[in-house]
Amino acid sequence: MAIDVRSNNVHDRARRAGSGSGCRGERTTRLGLPTSAAYTLDGLLCCRSCGISLQPGLMLGRRAYRGPCGCRLTAVDAEDIEQLVLKAVAGAAPGPVADASPEELRRILRRLFVTVRVGGCAQDLSITWR
Repeated sequence: MAIDVRSNNVHDRARRAGSGSGCRGERTTRLGLPTSAAYTLDGLLCCRSCGISLQPGLMLGRRAYRGPCGCRLTAVDAEDIEQLVLKAVAGAAPGPVADASPEELRRILRRLFVTVRVGGCAQDLSITWR
């Protein structure tokens, strides 16, 4: 099914996604992207195939990590991948992450991990611990 990108419907959805209106009240920058504090895996998450860092951004109004490399056909949903990584951390060290804010969680994850590599789907991940 083809989508007419000139239609008002597509433009309205893109405008809403760019404005951050679907981002659960997170602070946004002038470009409509949530601040990096909202992305706990920013700088840690990379493509399993080529090793390039995935970049945080919005995809259809939701937080996501995108690969500039082109190995991935779609963005990784940020909430899904962050929950999978948190489950791994909670199994090994539940205390530090229990009530941590997103910024504290970023610092904790950087102390625990070298990289988090993600493959074709969010469940296809490997964590390199320090």
